[in-house]
Amino acid sequence: MRYYKEQNHQTMKQRKIQIILLIFIVLTSCTQQQDEKVTTTTIAEKPKPTFQADTIVYCQDKYYNLAFQEINQMLEDKIPMDFKRASFLIEWAYLKGNLDYDVFCQDIARIAKDLKTFIKAKGVEQYKTSGNYALFEFFTKPHPMNQYKPFRYDFDDFYGKKDYQNVFVSKLLRTHIGQCRSMPMLYKILAEEIGAESFLALGTNHLYIKHLDEQGKWVNIELTNGHFSSDSWMISSMDISAESIKKGVYMKDLTMRESIAFCMEELGYAYYRQYDYDNFSVLSCDTALKHFPNLMTALMHKSNTIRHFGLTYLKKYGKKKSLYIESNYKTFKELEVRMEELGFREMSQDKYEAWVRSMEEERAKINSQTASN
Repeated sequence: MRYYKEQNHQTMKQRKIQIILLIFIVLTSCTQQQDEKVTTTTIAEKPKPTFQADTIVYCQDKYYNLAFQEINQMLEDKIPMDFKRASFLIEWAYLKGNLDYDVFCQDIARIAKDLKTFIKAKGVEQYKTSGNYALFEFFTKPHPMNQYKPFRYDFDDFYGKKDYQNVFVSKLLRTHIGQCRSMPMLYKILAEEIGAESFLALGTNHLYIKHLDEQGKWVNIELTNGHFSSDSWMISSMDISAESIKKGVYMKDLTMRESIAFCMEELGYAYYRQYDYDNFSVLSCDTALKHFPNLMTALMHKSNTIRHFGLTYLKKYGKKKSLYIESNYKTFKELEVRMEELGFREMSQDKYEAWVRSMEEERAKINSQTASN
């Protein structure tokens, strides 16, 4: 205070102007930072990554080849990691390029705009979980945001055995019918679009969402029945071993890199569903495991692929010894040991189907209770 009193009038005036300008700049900067946290990114605002295709041929299908290269460049930090783009590329490759990224982004941007309008209308912008609140309403309740069509589980083909497109996010956007793959993936895409916190998490044959609540405690969102699930319930219902939790296999909040690695393995699995096992399956698994060593789906997929190679060789050449079959068997056993070390327990298809049915019964019960109130 003493310093300012000793200045002459002209200097004082200049100081006042400088202070006013400084305050204006700070306030503007703060406002911009706040806006950046909630601004919806659209295809116009967020250009596609500057992906540059190389000349290496990883597989004969040009769409999978390009999709692999772009997701791999994300994992290698050559282009920004983008979960929305990586998720899209899986489906784009399977559909041989017959999926428009601009349209996909426009659909996501439209929903994001509705979610932000909902948050503002409810007056909950100040809460860090406001986006999660809006997303839960969007997925589970009849609302103008979802054209009064809450998202529901696909009990007819939740494995995508009849049509693998039934597990796609693009199909979920069209029909509001999905399963434990497409619904969490869409949730995460939308959460990133509106600046909400969300993490993918894996269970046995399962994918779900985790986020922190207002008190900093973890919340598990089970979109298959539109409910919040406790850790203890998920452990018992999905027969998750303590070792797999300790090793970060299941129930862990996945980092962005791990989520992109998950997409890489999903790309390889989509390829397998379209073309059967070949070396591209191994390549996609190895690439995913390089960045997410404990990704159980990649270990399982690689193990199945190596086993298929070995059985095919034996069928063709008989059970005579060879360096190839010895190497193949060694790799297969190493994968088995690795999965066992990570606490792997396989949930049978019958048990998983029973678990899915219990989810629907629980959802119906909750809806009935809500209606009666």
